[in-house]
Amino acid sequence: MNQTKLLFIDSKVESYHHLIPEVDPQTKIVILEPNGNGIDQISKSLCECLNVETIHIISHGAKGALSLGNSILKNDNIHLYAESIQKWGKCLSASGEILIYGCQVASGQEGREFVRQLHKITGANIAASETLTGNVSRGGNWNLEVIFGQLKSALAFTPEVRASYPGVLANIVVDTTDDVVDDSDGVTSLREAIIEANSTPEDDTIQLTAGATYNLTISGSDEDAAATGDLDILAGGGEITVISQGEEKAVIDAGGESGINDRVFHVVAGGFLFTDGFLLLENVEVTGGRVSGNGGGIKNSGTLTINNSIISNNSPNEVTGVIGYGSGIYNSNTLTINNSTITGNLSTSGGGIHNVGIANINNSNISGNSASLSGGGIFSFSFSSLGSTTNISNSTISGNSAYFGGGIDNDLFSTVNISNTTISGNSVDIDGGGINNTGTVIITNSTISDNSAFSSSGNFSTANAYGGGIFNRYGSLSISNSNISSNSASLRGGGIANLLDATVNISDSTISDNSATDGSGGGILNYDGTASISNSTISGNSAFNGGGISNLAGIANISDSNISSNLANFNGGIVSTGTSSINNSTISGNSAGVGGGIFIAGTASISNSTISGNSAGLAAGIYNLNSGTASISNSTITGNSSFSGASGIKNTVGGTTIVTSSIVSGNANIDVEITQSGNILISGNNNLIGTVDSLAINSFNGDRDQVGVTNPLLGELTDNGGPTLTHLPLSNSSAIDAGSNPNALTTDQRGEPRFAGEGVDIGAVEVQPQSIQEIIGTAEADFLNGTTGQDSIFGLDGNDVINGLDDDDVLFGNRDLDTINGDAGNDTIFGGRDEDLVFGNIGEDFLRGDRGSDSVFAQEGNDTIFGGRDNDFVDGGFGNDSISGDLGSDTLIGGQGIDTLSGGNDADIFELAVGEGLDIIIDFVPGQDIILLDKTTFSAITSDSGTGFSVDAEFAIVTSDSDAETSEAVIVYNSNNGKLFYNANGTAAEFGSGGEFANLTNTPSISENDFLLRE
Repeated sequence: MNQTKLLFIDSKVESYHHLIPEVDPQTKIVILEPNGNGIDQISKSLCECLNVETIHIISHGAKGALSLGNSILKNDNIHLYAESIQKWGKCLSASGEILIYGCQVASGQEGREFVRQLHKITGANIAASETLTGNVSRGGNWNLEVIFGQLKSALAFTPEVRASYPGVLANIVVDTTDDVVDDSDGVTSLREAIIEANSTPEDDTIQLTAGATYNLTISGSDEDAAATGDLDILAGGGEITVISQGEEKAVIDAGGESGINDRVFHVVAGGFLFTDGFLLLENVEVTGGRVSGNGGGIKNSGTLTINNSIISNNSPNEVTGVIGYGSGIYNSNTLTINNSTITGNLSTSGGGIHNVGIANINNSNISGNSASLSGGGIFSFSFSSLGSTTNISNSTISGNSAYFGGGIDNDLFSTVNISNTTISGNSVDIDGGGINNTGTVIITNSTISDNSAFSSSGNFSTANAYGGGIFNRYGSLSISNSNISSNSASLRGGGIANLLDATVNISDSTISDNSATDGSGGGILNYDGTASISNSTISGNSAFNGGGISNLAGIANISDSNISSNLANFNGGIVSTGTSSINNSTISGNSAGVGGGIFIAGTASISNSTISGNSAGLAAGIYNLNSGTASISNSTITGNSSFSGASGIKNTVGGTTIVTSSIVSGNANIDVEITQSGNILISGNNNLIGTVDSLAINSFNGDRDQVGVTNPLLGELTDNGGPTLTHLPLSNSSAIDAGSNPNALTTDQRGEPRFAGEGVDIGAVEVQPQSIQEIIGTAEADFLNGTTGQDSIFGLDGNDVINGLDDDDVLFGNRDLDTINGDAGNDTIFGGRDEDLVFGNIGEDFLRGDRGSDSVFAQEGNDTIFGGRDNDFVDGGFGNDSISGDLGSDTLIGGQGIDTLSGGNDADIFELAVGEGLDIIIDFVPGQDIILLDKTTFSAITSDSGTGFSVDAEFAIVTSDSDAETSEAVIVYNSNNGKLFYNANGTAAEFGSGGEFANLTNTPSISENDFLLRE
């Protein structure tokens, strides 16, 4: 139904719900969102209507200005919205009207000009108020005194509703930048506007001039009345909004060192008798606060909302020496920050924000702040076990500095939730370049990068800096779908340091390119804590010890993760002196002077995992030392290289290693080594082992262990499915079906079923039965590629190009001129109709040209080839092939190997060669079929090219092989057994460089006319 009356109500109008109940039911009511552009919201709603009779607009107003959502429409900017406002007029009927209820909108010359411009742009009849609109006791009325055009419509509200409405629709317009309190001077200062707004319980909007600077010059201290010093927002004074009128921000400046020595705003708590003070800042900059105590820019004990604003360059009063927290903002109640910047503030703790209440930070930038102690950007603090809560989303926290927690410091009992946020370039003297946590921090979809924890020359400086990205001590840390990268610490935990009963859970994340310069844990340090890592990548990190992960006296659980390309002086991938569990993971490409992959001096369980491509001067794969216990099952250790010591497993100095159903083979140096007789190496059976030293040989002597298998026949380390890289056993690997399942695993490292053949495979990967991928072309010319598995590809119509790629494929060209390539695998190829080009490539293929004059090249492998109908060209290539021309006059070439040729019906050409193996022709028909000899191959032939031999003596028929040897002829046929010889040395014994090159098994009676010679 088309609405002909619309009522737009700005949600910032106090008690607006009081106006709605008695509105005409035929009127559509639209509530304007406070954080959206109200002008655009009105335009969007009107676009859904036609022939509108009346538009009512309820919002705060001022002389020549109208507040709509987060925007103010006024004389200075109405031209910028002309296109949008014109849409209002287009939706109105010919006599359409706009009623504007905002206070004093039409007041004075400025107000009348504003209404006139609206009338001109929309073409509508317009009525607006030049006085206060609203409650009579507050000086208001409901008269719309200024009219452009002819007004017919009644007001939107009944007399009873108008009489009972408690508020007025007025903005308080600040029309001087002076800081004065003087009721007789005819102007309103910011301080006077605050005092007026505090005086009533109704909501108020204070309107500032864009780009103007409001310097606070009246000194005072803590009288909490806004008359002197800071601007106090009192309890019980309603919601107070301070907003800049235009694009430029209005600046409110407390003067810094030469100013009032107070903060800019103080939002006062209400206690038991009054509601808390409420302040909304919109499009302003708060600066120059300098206070003896907390909250240099703003101290909030009530409700504070900051939109599209800047809080900058506020600081403590160093003269008094009083410690101050939160020089940008000190919040002890409820704080919301949207699309704003907190920058350049300096404090003891919480340089940008000190939160002991609830803080919500959205789409904002916290940068360049500093604290001499904790939380350069944000300090989330708790006075009790109730704690504080800080929620940060879609924001940037960068370039902040502190002693602890350069970006964020989160205290005991407090919680910080971080989502879609970047924390970068922050720094500390001690711990937690990006984040320092002793409470609870939850990070999702965020980036923690380029933060640093390095000592300086200032107070408390030390070389023992931990946690370049994040320092978690006693706390709870959760990280998901996030990136922790390029952070650095001077001692431990370049990316993350997790200490002293702390817990960290990392999932679906990347920890990369972090560094711990002089200590442990380039990516992650877990010291006496608990770390759980799943579906994540730890790569490219570096440290003195433990380039990827250092688990020192802690508990580390690693699953479905890649630990790769980390670097250290000692122990490149993982060092564990605590308890580690590694499942379904790959440790690859790490390097160190000692211990390339995993160093164990505690207890480690490794299952369904791959350790590959690691390198070290000593012990590249697993190094088990100092009474460590390593239990390795259903895992693959291969491709590791070390200068000395075992490249697979080195067990020494009291270590105990148990290996079950695992591959330890194909490493560059010895695969398994025990360096002292007191060490314990136990086989759990069903292992595939390469080379072992003299002490280890007796450990792998069970019937189900395979020892001395130096080539385990594995594929490259690559993506074989699942979250990690793996080695897939080749089809002829002795690991297949020869393993066991000691841990009752249901899946392999990739997540594929563990029971896929006659038995469990040895190692981390279970070879699966291949499913066939069906690919069907179109009626057009298609380019069809198979997969690395078994494919069934049908080309349909068009000149198709079909590639089977790996594995055993079935390829069918169908109609038109197709090019078909089987690639690797034992393929079955049908050319289909028309003239096709078919390549078998690698493998033992079945090739059929089918209809049309096809060209079929079997290439490598022992292939079976049918030319099919029509005149085909068939080349067997390499291998022992079976070739049938079938129907049509075909040309058959056996190629290298022992080939069997059948021409089939019709006249066929058998192109033979010498030195490429024996061709066996089973159905040669004299007078119909032709034997083609190339004189470049049969170089002793001097007869002219063409049919037969122009030199009669060059062809002879004999009845024994010995007669063939001594014949003067070059080409000799034994009519008793069908053998054809190339007699390259004439009457001399044997055949010189020649010999038997074909056998016509049906012993036909051939003559020289059955030969065709070619240059």
